[in-house]
Amino acid sequence: MKPRRAGRNRPVSKQLDAADNQILRLHQAMVDKLLADRSGLPAIYQRLEQRYRAGQLRHSAYIHWHSILDCIDQPELFQRELLDDGERMRKLRRRTILTGILTEQERVALLYPDDKPN
Repeated sequence: MKPRRAGRNRPVSKQLDAADNQILRLHQAMVDKLLADRSGLPAIYQRLEQRYRAGQLRHSAYIHWHSILDCIDQPELFQRELLDDGERMRKLRRRTILTGILTEQERVALLYPDDKPN
């Protein structure tokens, strides 16, 4: 029998779990970068609004993202909520609004830490 995530009825696929772990690592880096420099926050709010108006986000996802972004002045809460291991947050991270925060080099270094440039 395959393992199941807490609060979930379907078995977890190894591929999905691996992808979620990569996405979580990327989000940890994005959280750190956003907390260190909040200048990108207006663009993130704008992206959230654009996706909502375009029908790419349900109202509940829009509210959830908004509430997370609104607590950035409480770094521990912001980090805890954004990196929550629950199924809902995993789904939201898979279609994140936090794009453009990491450079391509930062992304590659996080996703492929063993690959060293020549």
